[in-house]
Amino acid sequence: MPGGRSRPFRLGDRSEQLVEFLLSACAFTTPVPRQEDVGIDFFCSLISREGQLLKAGPPFSVQSKSDTEPICYEKEHELAWIQSQENPLFICVADRAALAMDVYSTWNLLCGPLLKEPKRIILAPGIKGYVWPRVNFAEDGTQEIELGPPIARISAAEIFDETKVEQFSLVLREWIALDRTNIVNVRAGMFWVQGPTHYETGRTPDISDGSGGISFYWNPQNLPRCSANLGKVVNALFLIYRDCLQEHERNDKAWSDRIEALRDVVRSHWQLFDQSVRQFLQTNGLKP
Repeated sequence: MPGGRSRPFRLGDRSEQLVEFLLSACAFTTPVPRQEDVGIDFFCSLISREGQLLKAGPPFSVQSKSDTEPICYEKEHELAWIQSQENPLFICVADRAALAMDVYSTWNLLCGPLLKEPKRIILAPGIKGYVWPRVNFAEDGTQEIELGPPIARISAAEIFDETKVEQFSLVLREWIALDRTNIVNVRAGMFWVQGPTHYETGRTPDISDGSGGISFYWNPQNLPRCSANLGKVVNALFLIYRDCLQEHERNDKAWSDRIEALRDVVRSHWQLFDQSVRQFLQTNGLKP
């Protein structure tokens, strides 16, 4: 409006500025111009340090908020947009009084829509009750995705403490890697989502020992993609067995049995593989 601006808008602007300031301690940030804002406030690249060189690392997106009120997506284009994210998305909630922010991961956003088509999606930061995979399904088609406690918190007083910034960056890096793996798997037609069943704010998620939760989704419509992926894996294993094993390993009966088992898979699934997979298998001597 000429000569003034709504106070809530101004408070929101200041929250965004605080979030960007705090993120700058560990990431290169690119603000989205207001006229281009469709739900993302910053595109970021995590920083890694090598001497005096600051290297750009894994990318992620950020939506900044002034509070932990749920975020709702219910129009058709809104639902399509939030389900199509290719980068890990963090919700950063500014704490203006403490000059700090809490960071929430949206990694388990995949778990709801993969199970059933949503009519409405609600992202709910800060809910601490935990039942894997933290998705509540309502009869009207609403899916409430519980984001759990913040994965990290940092304040203005801490961003010039290299030790604390390094830990904050490490936590973000691990959550980015977890989310990226799930996103890539799903986009590749492998509907396998893995994440921590519990975690602590400010500490890296640990699923390396298999203690994390796993959700797997299957559907008859996925058969062509699953078959194509099977062919790619068979080809990769065969080439590794053929070209990378030591001579004594290739002569071991257990390995020769495994190679023969791969040939059986090729014979039994040949007609299900797509043309590009069949061509590559044939090139490498795996035509049945």
